[in-house]
Amino acid sequence: MPRPTFLRDINQARVLRLLKEKGVLSRAEVARYLGLTRSTVTLVTGELIRKGLIAPTGETFVTQLTGRPGAALKLNGDGAFFLGVEIGANEVHVLLINLFGSIIHRQTVPHRSTRPEVVCQDLIDLVLRVWSERLKNSDRLRGVGFAVSGLINTQGVIRKAPTLGWHDVDLKNELLVKLPLPAFAENDANAAALAELSFGGRVGYSDLCVLLLNVGVGAGIISERKLFRGYLGLAGEIGHLCLEPARRHPDEEIGYLESHVGRDHLLASYRRAGGRAKNLAGFLEDLKGDGAIARKTVETWAEWLALTISNLADIANPKLVVLAGPLSELYPFVGRRVRKRLEERRFPTVEDLEIEVSNFGRDGAALGGAALVFNGLFSVPDSSFLGDLA
Repeated sequence: MPRPTFLRDINQARVLRLLKEKGVLSRAEVARYLGLTRSTVTLVTGELIRKGLIAPTGETFVTQLTGRPGAALKLNGDGAFFLGVEIGANEVHVLLINLFGSIIHRQTVPHRSTRPEVVCQDLIDLVLRVWSERLKNSDRLRGVGFAVSGLINTQGVIRKAPTLGWHDVDLKNELLVKLPLPAFAENDANAAALAELSFGGRVGYSDLCVLLLNVGVGAGIISERKLFRGYLGLAGEIGHLCLEPARRHPDEEIGYLESHVGRDHLLASYRRAGGRAKNLAGFLEDLKGDGAIARKTVETWAEWLALTISNLADIANPKLVVLAGPLSELYPFVGRRVRKRLEERRFPTVEDLEIEVSNFGRDGAALGGAALVFNGLFSVPDSSFLGDLA
């Protein structure tokens, strides 16, 4: 039997979601959109105002249906805050966002050491410091979400994180339960997909995938507006698809596809051909300068990218693939070639597939970490209200 407050929680979440999507509405408009009585809306919005999550705008809002004026309501940007942290190979990237989803603080801190116990303690200290310095330890910080470059299962254990050199690290007990606020962790590609769904303006996209292109290659899969994690939470490791049995390894650190699409292989191929740039930034400069070696290297890379996208389309059948991570900056140079290869397949899964580059750049995974907490404010377990906004 549902708890007595369950219906109230559902209605509060519905109102918050509606104001998030629509911006400014009167109580009458809220009642009309959600099919609630005016008295119910008055109670629900009154409670949300007391919690500081919504606020009157001070303006008069004329209801379209009746033509009568009413007080306008909107989300209160300072009503709640959310932290997102990306745990990368060499550094951690931290974002603090408000209830509008706007970034109000950003910082990147290099690792002192990649030993799990050192990284976890540094993360605890960093989160507490940002909370204290930026929010004065306000209880309006709703929690923190960590995005990890590795395979993390539903129990909070990082089974394998090759870029960090971690295996079977119990992140839940080493980090999450030690923080004095709600804390969650997710794979970085999954987090990047949540960022696109939550903050990317993807209205109308219920099925999309994020292809995270870095040292490794991973996919975050959104199906019917929900993150697909799989049985143990390890879904989306598309970079480890093996298309050549002779290349299979019993304990692989780098997957078959990502050994062709990942950053290190791209740069190694470029240098073997005589390229002089020392890193990805230098390679991009060479490419922008129409360097022949860089151009030839990226054209070969594009063939493998097209194959990766094709496999992802066959597995998940998304409407949209969003390219994220450092190597996504290469796509404008090869987009036509990739599209041509997909069209040549003449296969239904790629016929109408849309491909875009994420607008979030460096912030994508960390923003998805924040979304792990942010989205909880707009949803209730075992409820479905997205249809209200259709």
